[in-house]
Amino acid sequence: MNPYLIQGPALISFSGGRTSAFMLKQILDAHAGTLPGDVHVCFANTGKEREETLRFVHECAIRWNVHVHWIEYAGGREKSLQYEEVGFNSASRDGEPFDRIIAVKGGLPNWQARWCTTFLKVLPMLQFMRDQGFTDHLEIVGLRADEPWRVAKMHGRNVDDGRSCRAPLASAGITQRDVLEFWDAQDFNLDLERGEGNCDLCFMKGAKLRASLIRAIPSLAHWWVAQERDGRFFDRRTKYAQLVRDVTASPDLFEGDSDPRDEHDAECGLWCAGEAA
Repeated sequence: MNPYLIQGPALISFSGGRTSAFMLKQILDAHAGTLPGDVHVCFANTGKEREETLRFVHECAIRWNVHVHWIEYAGGREKSLQYEEVGFNSASRDGEPFDRIIAVKGGLPNWQARWCTTFLKVLPMLQFMRDQGFTDHLEIVGLRADEPWRVAKMHGRNVDDGRSCRAPLASAGITQRDVLEFWDAQDFNLDLERGEGNCDLCFMKGAKLRASLIRAIPSLAHWWVAQERDGRFFDRRTKYAQLVRDVTASPDLFEGDSDPRDEHDAECGLWCAGEAA
């Protein structure tokens, strides 16, 4: 059976990365370009996505003639969570959804409690599907065959949480090489380097990579530094203000460090669930 043929109701999670965009294109092709009426595509914007990501999501939707619902967290906790639908022009670009959940939680997420993915991406999209009248539906996520640790985690969460997440790319044997070869053959692409990730300075990135990005685009650090004032931190080992100081003191020292497993940043919205809600 073609893994890209999706029987609804279903939610296709479009993170804005190359892998999830590749998955969306394969699903559209399997359905002759038109999704079933009960299959919805969602992109959850945190306000910290790179502008290149926003343009890429917008261009995919236009070129492929598919309706992508742009979702933003608007407030509340899990049982009272609110979201709003926006678009390319009205999407937050200064971390506003992130600011809201930080205010609600009264602190910052970190590598042990990465609830930003849960509240800014997973839960708003699930609430969107409930608002369409679906309490039981498939969740289609862009996990590849060369990400077995994530696929196994997805299956474990299906059992533990009673969810129905599926990874058609993994079922089809698609690897990162397949995805990159596909995009090399297209006349448009995500204008980010591998490893940069959609979330501009995600604390899950290595410190050297974050420093390299700060060196290239110093303004990226402003929001993160502001959030870590008053003794708060995303990563106790490498606070953002220190990274800025390090880059200022030694601007030529840092080169990006990237591990292929670190693509959880670029595709964090594709994780079947977030951490430590």
